[in-house]
Amino acid sequence: MKAARDSEITRLLKRGLNHYGLGELDSAIVCWEKTRALDPGNPAARDYLETAYEERAESNPAETPASASCGEFQDMDDDATPQSLEFIRTPGGPDLPLPEDDPDARIASALEAFKAGELDQAWSQLQAVAREMPERLDVEGYLGLVRAERAKKFAREIGDKGRTLQLTCTMENLKVLNLQPDEGFLLSQIDGQVTIEDLISLSSTDRVRTLETLARFLREGLVE
Repeated sequence: MKAARDSEITRLLKRGLNHYGLGELDSAIVCWEKTRALDPGNPAARDYLETAYEERAESNPAETPASASCGEFQDMDDDATPQSLEFIRTPGGPDLPLPEDDPDARIASALEAFKAGELDQAWSQLQAVAREMPERLDVEGYLGLVRAERAKKFAREIGDKGRTLQLTCTMENLKVLNLQPDEGFLLSQIDGQVTIEDLISLSSTDRVRTLETLARFLREGLVE
């Protein structure tokens, strides 16, 4: 029984992250509220919901979703709205400072960076904890939240993905940049004809890493 419950909690957390990454905020909230109903003290669900509710309030404070779905889980009402669930929200974060070598303190620091918009810092801190403690599901979830926000940030920097890019420096100049293999490959494909979307499709790394690399190329003036 407990194993089935834990499996359902994991499924709901991950499905909520998938919805969040796709911009489906209402569906993500439903998933995480169901997670919290199953496990009221779940810290990941608590923090995800805090972020999601704040984001939705900022984007459209008057909106009330008609419906949302987080998959085949029929024991609770999928149409429950934040108005009916808001009362069970609990504040996040510890009341007392934790030692710097405490992983929970490092996670809390990363989440503060995330809320402040310091996405690269939050990503780096959470990755460090994930490498040391790969069993931490909450860290995996936080990485999913930060990853989605970083993807949006890089996409905004890049702009129209249908346009083509052109190198602004010679290959001789590029040789001194000490590029990673995937970065060098992307540059080698830029010829003024291949679109940004094509470059993303051609890349051997995941989409967010490719978006990050292209955004950096543009920022540093290597391409235009």
